[in-house]
Amino acid sequence: MASQSKNPLKVIKILDPLLCVRCDHAYIADVLLADGVRKKMFYCSRRDCDNWVSESSNRDKEDLDAAA
Repeated sequence: MASQSKNPLKVIKILDPLLCVRCDHAYIADVLLADGVRKKMFYCSRRDCDNWVSESSNRDKEDLDAAA
């Protein structure tokens, strides 16, 4: 049975998804979005990873919107 996370998750920009596929800290999560759509996304348990950008700026937000 799937459990819901009590902590909010952040959407980040992944620099090279292939590195996440090979990483021991990355998991593929089946996510249910607010509009009812199911999507597969990476879940990273490593906080000091160099493969993603967590600082938000207007340009990063636009890039994430275009990637979705």
